[in-house]
Amino acid sequence: MSRSGIGGIEHKMKEKQLQTDRQISEAFQDLTKLMEKAKEMSSLSRSIAQRLKSKEGEPQSGETETFKSYLLSLGMSGEAFEDTITKEKFANESDFYKHLGKQVSHIVKNMAQRFGGQMSLTDVYCAVNRARFQDLISAEDLLNACYTLQKQNLGLKLVKYESGLIVVECDNYNQNEMNEQILEIIQMHYDRCSGDAGLTANQLSLHSGISLSLARQRLLNCESVGFICRDESIQGMAFFPNKFLDPSFS
Repeated sequence: MSRSGIGGIEHKMKEKQLQTDRQISEAFQDLTKLMEKAKEMSSLSRSIAQRLKSKEGEPQSGETETFKSYLLSLGMSGEAFEDTITKEKFANESDFYKHLGKQVSHIVKNMAQRFGGQMSLTDVYCAVNRARFQDLISAEDLLNACYTLQKQNLGLKLVKYESGLIVVECDNYNQNEMNEQILEIIQMHYDRCSGDAGLTANQLSLHSGISLSLARQRLLNCESVGFICRDESIQGMAFFPNKFLDPSFS
């Protein structure tokens, strides 16, 4: 290979390296901007929380309700940010997990109610860390905090299913009522499709606004009491109403 040919290759390699360096630099600039925005959002949430705290004991005004709606739109409640909860502020891990458990309850309790009384632990982890912004916690810390929920009578408890799915569940969650709701959803889907198609976990997930893992678990729970039955094929697993429970079926 001629010298000019080698020089051309070296020149192209240098240009490619410079382009890569520019892309990395731009990426870090975007990351810096994102972190700055996170700081602004954190300051905003704490400011709103402090305004709400200063109005404790006063009649609920339109301004107070507006502040609360702002916090909820950010995925948090006013109580969640009265103070930053970190390990360094506590003498032992037990106290840290108890206080963290209270914060978890403040952040996810209303969310869990909106999702039918349950949230997968993965969703709880995302919600809590999103609300804490830069004060992120580990999955292990979250799990230990959730173990304290029931002991502290916070209206939530940790539940693990045989499938391995772990959820945070509201104390007023009623499995029988949920099974009936699932059956009703499947029946409506079955009728709409003229009996030609069952409901998949993905479809239930989209319908109910819950995670795919939680949707699948709710279908399995409903199946375990005989309300529905499954059909497995190369297209996947779908669930149908159990017609043997219908007196008109023969």
